[in-house]
Amino acid sequence: MEHKWSDEQVKHAVAELEGWQYQDGRIERVFSFTTYADGVAFATRIFLLSERQNHHPDAVCVLWKKVGVAYTTHDVGGVTERDLKAATMINLLYERFRD
Repeated sequence: MEHKWSDEQVKHAVAELEGWQYQDGRIERVFSFTTYADGVAFATRIFLLSERQNHHPDAVCVLWKKVGVAYTTHDVGGVTERDLKAATMINLLYERFRD
């Protein structure tokens, strides 16, 4: 079973993840797009990635030309290494998506 990271561990790790913030016991980021359709396509790729990883976001919010993503591991009541790895993968997905 995974262990919950301390607030300090999460803050240190999030400082290395472009665009992500730590608040309310989870890590969050908002991604921007040129069109609403691009945001929806990106969110769909997040869903597919999360199925392959068998680790799902706490929330994915599709907004006008923006997609908000949040991770926490409910089983342990906080952020774990899996959340941070997922955030890293989503950042990589975003970079490929924008290219």
